[in-house]
Amino acid sequence: MKHRTNLSKQKGSTIIVVMMMLLFLTIVGVMAIRTSMTTLNIATNAQIGQLSSQTADTPINQVFLEDLNKQVNLSSVIGKALKDADTEPDKEYVFCYKPKASTRFGSVTSMAVLRNTSTGVELVEGSTDSFCNLTTDFGSARRGVVTQVSIKIPTDTTDLPPLALLARNINVSGGQTIPQGVTEQKRIRMTTVAVMPIYAKNLSAAQACLKENVNDNLDAESSAKQTTAQCLVNLGVPVNSQVQEFNLQTFIKMVKAPV
Repeated sequence: MKHRTNLSKQKGSTIIVVMMMLLFLTIVGVMAIRTSMTTLNIATNAQIGQLSSQTADTPINQVFLEDLNKQVNLSSVIGKALKDADTEPDKEYVFCYKPKASTRFGSVTSMAVLRNTSTGVELVEGSTDSFCNLTTDFGSARRGVVTQVSIKIPTDTTDLPPLALLARNINVSGGQTIPQGVTEQKRIRMTTVAVMPIYAKNLSAAQACLKENVNDNLDAESSAKQTTAQCLVNLGVPVNSQVQEFNLQTFIKMVKAPV
């Protein structure tokens, strides 16, 4: 009887040990799953940020690659913005970056012109079709990111540091303010907004953000207005916005000495 009693206690102890081991393995397994999910989430967020940043930067690089003469003529968004700024400043010229389309980069045929109003913005030239379509206007075959571009001719210089607009190769101490031969300088500010529509819970609301807001609110006249990027962030849509300012110089170069 004593032998049987001892055997029964040993069986009970074995069952308890096995159950404790199973419980321990279950806890370790759950912790491992949670850790891997967290790591995957971090990796995904990093990839989203990297992809949207690279895509937002692409149109800016395109400006450096394009022929300058083509960019400043009146068939280009930049050229039209420069001309209009002499008589109607503070307009914003918007187009969608479509590298797969046949339309030339920054063509006025695919441009929408916005003007600030007391209540928001109004479309004064072009059509709503010129704004990016979040279901079709992807920048690559991966169909991940849509990029909208804005051109503006800045007029507000209050926030610029001293000598910010001075170009290279000038002698300030000698009284020179512009390089030799330069007759005019104009600022051009480019804003890009890269959007990942797949993460939009409300695609219609995200689409409205592209059409109903300014993209550039850096001037005093529009500083209180909500931007397209801010509107998308409020909706929880991943977005990357970049700003690049160019200084366009017009100069005279003597190619043949006078006789």
